Amino acid sequence: MEWKRIFFAIFILLVADAIFFSGVCCFANDEWQLNGDNTGLSEEEEIELGRKVDEYLSRGCHFDTDAELNKKINDITQSIVAVSERKTLPYICSIIQSYSINAFSSSCGHIYITKGLLQLTKNENELACIIGHEIAHLSLRHASKFYRELKNVFSQQNNANWDEVAALSLENHLREFEAEADTKGVFYACNAGYDPNGLPDFLERNLDIIVAHNGLSGIFGMGYYAEVEMRVCKLREFIATLKGDW
Repeated sequence: MEWKRIFFAIFILLVADAIFFSGVCCFANDEWQLNGDNTGLSEEEEIELGRKVDEYLSRGCHFDTDAELNKKINDITQSIVAVSERKTLPYICSIIQSYSINAFSSSCGHIYITKGLLQLTKNENELACIIGHEIAHLSLRHASKFYRELKNVFSQQNNANWDEVAALSLENHLREFEAEADTKGVFYACNAGYDPNGLPDFLERNLDIIVAHNGLSGIFGMGYYAEVEMRVCKLREFIATLKGDW
């Protein structure tokens, strides 16, 4: 039962990253921190968990089979992997046939981007930064960190509402994880020769589209818009410290 709980919780993390461009999340205060237990997942366990997620997705998703397009996105993926700190995972990038605007990754190195996201990107710089964001999650081992926290929580209490516990744990970590992946991802993209402004440019354009369709008081709420604007601002500040000829 514990493995099923952990699997479900990690899947929650993936879904949360999938709403990276169009979701709503709440966050607890900054006093909540990771515990001192450093026992997370080994790389082999991360790969095993990621493959379970891949199997689940393969049963419910349809994938784009355009050979040229798949080669292009995987060439970009490998160029980002080459400048990352974690090159040992079997990285691959797949395109989900969906008009939603999403990107996420499983812990075995499988990156998923939707057709809708591809259609919204204007150039390779934006796509490279988005892929860099996902590779950053993997390099920073966010799934393992999340697993470590949940393992500690589940071992200390017999809580029937474990799904709520997992969701609360995620809410407390998501901003931290996304901020880390934002800066690390554009840093990778920059080192691979891409313009790191691709990520904030994409976020701003996606936000403009959401506002145009839903208004500021639409389904996402003011908190979401403020959160995206804050991320863009922090990204611009970080990019200003990078050196490159874009």
